[in-house]
Amino acid sequence: MSEFLKKQSEWQQQATSSDDFKAQVGRPQSDASWQQLALDVKHKLNLIDGDSLLDVGCGSGLLLSKLANHCASVAGIDYAQAMVDKAQQLIPNGTFYCGEAAALKFDSNSFDKLLSYSIFHYFPSQDYAIDVIKEMARVVKPGGVILIGDVLDADFEMAIKSGSNLEYEQKIPYIHRYSQWRFYDLAHLQDAVSHLVNKFEVLTQPSEFELSGYRKDIRLWL
Repeated sequence: MSEFLKKQSEWQQQATSSDDFKAQVGRPQSDASWQQLALDVKHKLNLIDGDSLLDVGCGSGLLLSKLANHCASVAGIDYAQAMVDKAQQLIPNGTFYCGEAAALKFDSNSFDKLLSYSIFHYFPSQDYAIDVIKEMARVVKPGGVILIGDVLDADFEMAIKSGSNLEYEQKIPYIHRYSQWRFYDLAHLQDAVSHLVNKFEVLTQPSEFELSGYRKDIRLWL
């Protein structure tokens, strides 16, 4: 089985492993932590009432559901059909599709804002990530904002991966193995996409966020 299909299959299983939407996306923190995350994302997205919002890698739709009340319309895409089904169940008025982040099923200039949270470390390569950002920029309107959350900073890669227990990793799903996660040279990423945007910002996460030390948020202003 290819790496892509293995990850897709495991996310399919993850989506149906629990009735808890937090557990379905592998982030079983408290409701208070999720609310804090939603407020941080809302602020960084500069989300205002009446915006149209696309969530790329929406998972079960939990984070999107906490932002939907501020939006005129919401949509999401995920490459695991079971996740898409969960998101549609949670947000009946949303528009959801199963597909790849590098081939978004939307017209150009369709959305005011775009969110993509905690999926870039699952991508097969930095080149693929750049292709995804190009697609994101295509579907967002001029003047819009893209927020890519939870990007793993390559400056911390050795420290994080050297601390991973490889024997233990063999007992857990592939998608949860630190040794398989992709870290990014943020300066290289900026150089590769700067021509697509008006501003590229690397933002820190609140210090109380678990693992915030090596996870950054990227905000793109179109």
